[in-house]
Amino acid sequence: MPLIPSFPEWERTACASFRGDPLWTVRAFRLSMYAIACHGDDCSANPRLSGAAVADQLTRAVGSIAANIAEGHSRSSLADRLRFFGYALGSAREAAVWYETLRGALGGIVTDRQDTLIQIRRLLLATLRRARPAGSTEALRNRRA
Repeated sequence: MPLIPSFPEWERTACASFRGDPLWTVRAFRLSMYAIACHGDDCSANPRLSGAAVADQLTRAVGSIAANIAEGHSRSSLADRLRFFGYALGSAREAAVWYETLRGALGGIVTDRQDTLIQIRRLLLATLRRARPAGSTEALRNRRA
């Protein structure tokens, strides 16, 4: 059974150094830090994951979400912020895929982890849509190769 509390409980007890940073006001960052804590808990609770290449890829992807949000939040230009938030979005999507590959080892907890990643993804997409010129994401997404 996972030891990590629910997101609201975890949020209240998170490290004070993070809670004091203006970055803490960014919900996608808080959720991504929660995702890191959950992943660490999953690895501790499931010895089959230690040393597994897929778990290493998942660790990198989950950590990259928070790292890119933090770096993007610190950038002064809109273009730089959007670039890093886009990287975070890609990492959230990647982490969801890696979680799916671990469904056999982790079981039903994968759905909970993917739900957190979906929340992060939605927040990042909303941020990117609000900041980009109208139609730019649709034009890129629907363009034929």
